Order: sequence, then structure tokens, then C-alpha cells
Amino acid sequence: MNQNKWFLVEGNIGCGKTTLLDKLEENNNFEVIREPVDLWLQIKGSDKKNLLQQFYEDPERYAYLFQTMVFKTRLESLDHQQTKPFRFSERSIWTDRYVFGKSCINSKKMNDLETNSYNFWFSWLSDKFFNKPDGIIYLRTDPDKCLNRIHERARHEESTVSLKYLNEIHDYHEKWLCEWKQTPILIIDNNKDNDWNNVIKKVNEFIGSKTYSNNLCEL
Repeated sequence: MNQNKWFLVEGNIGCGKTTLLDKLEENNNFEVIREPVDLWLQIKGSDKKNLLQQFYEDPERYAYLFQTMVFKTRLESLDHQQTKPFRFSERSIWTDRYVFGKSCINSKKMNDLETNSYNFWFSWLSDKFFNKPDGIIYLRTDPDKCLNRIHERARHEESTVSLKYLNEIHDYHEKWLCEWKQTPILIIDNNKDNDWNNVIKKVNEFIGSKTYSNNLCEL
């Protein structure tokens, strides 16, 4: 296998990314970079509410601020030399642009000035600092299954996440990855629980291959 490959782990809220990354981290050849949620929880206002909580509770007020900080913290989390042959990062700036950011823009949670500002700095920074990944691992999970998992893990900040929102985020993932042609995509049906040995087998086969999976639009 070629060395120093970088893969994205993508999927809806509650789709199983954390569990997959836990499994991947058991391999000494794999470097895992988590979504910097802890940093979002550390940033608080005078009311002691953190950035993620504020976004979920009042998205029209905090969408632009949240997406700005998400981009900055993702960039920071990747800003070091790759330490192992294979790097896996949880989500990406493209998820922000084509899923969560797009959701905020299309639902008018960002106004026109915020949208134009977001597109302006995103295009410049993404071109300057980010190469394309070697592949994408997409955990495709039904939104109702995601909601069940969110309720099971019971994070306070996610208490307001609705099935309607999860359906919306699912649709944006599908559209984005359907149109993504730059790198291979491994699509994993993750509606079933506790089948992680099979998932890891598919991932290992995928990272050693240069072939594309079946086109998402045809599934």
C-alpha cells in the first residue's frame, strides 16, 4: 500500500462515526482525528452556554458564528504532520460547506451578508490549505435510527435535534456525495448495530484499493 493516505469519515449526527473511529484507533497504523466538539463546548458566553448549545437553541442567531468556528477548529486539528501511514478524520470542511453550511444558508439561518462572507472566506481558505482526501467513508444511516442513537447517548447539547433536521442533513449528505467525483467513496449501510468486524473489513479493503465504489446516485 502507498503511505500517508488521508480518509474522511462522513455521516449524519448519530450515524456511528464515533464507534467506527474507536475501532480504527485500535490499529497502530491508523491516526484518528476527532471532530473538535470538545473545543466547541469550551467556548462559552456570559450565560455559560457553550457554542454548540447556542447554535442548536438559536440557529438564526449563531449559525454564522458556529460555522466560522467549526472551520477554524477543523483546520487547527489537521495542522500537524501526519504521524502514521493512514489518517482518518471525522467529517471535513466539505461537510461544513455542502451539508451543514448549506443547510444554514438554504433555511435562511444565515442572512445574505453572512452567506456572502462565508462563501468568500471559505473558497479562499479551502483552496489555500486543503488538498483532496484519498477517499471518503460514508456511514449511511436512516435518520430515525440516528435519532434513536442520539437519545441513547443523551448529550445535553443535542436534546433539541429533531427528526426533521436529521432528514434534512441526510438529504444534503446524499446530494453532496452523489455529486462528488474527485476521490473514491466507500458507502457503508450502518442501520444494523454490532456488525463492526464486517465494517472494519470493508474499510481495510477500501484503503488498499484505488477503485471507486458503486455510484451513490444509483443506490
